[in-house]
Amino acid sequence: MKLPPKRLITHDRLRKAIQELILEMDWPAVTVQDVAQKASVSVGTFYNYYQSKDEALADIRACLTDLMRRDLGALLATQESVEKRIALLVKYFCNLINNKPSWASYFFKAERFSDRIDGGLSYWLVPLILEGRHFERMHFDSPEIAANYIENGLFPLLKRFHMEQTQVTELQSHQLSMITLASLGLHGESLEVAVQQVCPVTPLATLPVSIFELERQLLGFS
Repeated sequence: MKLPPKRLITHDRLRKAIQELILEMDWPAVTVQDVAQKASVSVGTFYNYYQSKDEALADIRACLTDLMRRDLGALLATQESVEKRIALLVKYFCNLINNKPSWASYFFKAERFSDRIDGGLSYWLVPLILEGRHFERMHFDSPEIAANYIENGLFPLLKRFHMEQTQVTELQSHQLSMITLASLGLHGESLEVAVQQVCPVTPLATLPVSIFELERQLLGFS
């Protein structure tokens, strides 16, 4: 089997090192020297790939955002109603806290969703709110404001569960989903049915992950 180019291998090593440091430390405390040492490369080699530490983080965020979007997109596509998809979106992040500790650490060591996902939670919420408005299920002049309101309220609650190393109970997961849906003006039996859904624990890769191997899998290589 043909080996990948040395540059690709080194880049992958840097990306894994960055992920490890994000999980171990607060990013502002991480230095370029820390990244280079973790990856077993020189500082000069780091600058062959990134102009700055923040650019390195942005690269990892973009890679992992793509993984999250594929994973969540497949999950949300299993439901037709907008309220069920919104409930699943909330429960998905509850599941990360309960069952995916490396991902929970990745997200909730940050200060907001957008620090870890390009576009934040609003990337999924805004289209769902627009769909709800189209079918007259929701009424908002600005779906962006509604999405930001939910995102900024949900993140600190989930972060607290993670920081306190507390599981999100099934009842709490239902309640967080219900509060989210109620804040969008949804009510009645359809809301009750939506929040009772059980969200599967989807097969996200465990962090740190090889971006090179992940891309090979997504392209269908063995």
